Amino acid sequence: MPEILRREIHLACPPKHAFVVFIEQVDLWWPRSHRRNREAQLYFDGDMLVERAPGTASWTMARITERTDPARLRLDWFPGSPDAPTDVEITFAAAAHGTTITIVHRPLSEAAARAWPNRVATFTNGWDAVLRALAEAVANEST
Repeated sequence: MPEILRREIHLACPPKHAFVVFIEQVDLWWPRSHRRNREAQLYFDGDMLVERAPGTASWTMARITERTDPARLRLDWFPGSPDAPTDVEITFAAAAHGTTITIVHRPLSEAAARAWPNRVATFTNGWDAVLRALAEAVANEST
């Protein structure tokens, strides 16, 4: 069984606010370096996380498979291989002085599990950068 990637971060805001920033302001804080095209806009469109660069077709980064506002998102995650999506669960839990966001990322299929050892380091670095950017965005709201 492949290892499960787990990352956590604490934000100094209530879970509802963290959830809203994650969903409704994703384009403002998601690192440009972690998009297929640095000029692309990133947004949730219904149950899809979509990236659209000027003059190009859109690309689906993820599909929401479960959404419980403001506590949980579960996604089929396509970066790395659209044919072997992985599973990402994001929870927003009340904690002392704010919210703990936890990312649990794992292979979804046998194909994804076979590719996982070659992709997990990239996913780990990616989530670390994304969570840092989210924390900075929330911290900068109050300054």
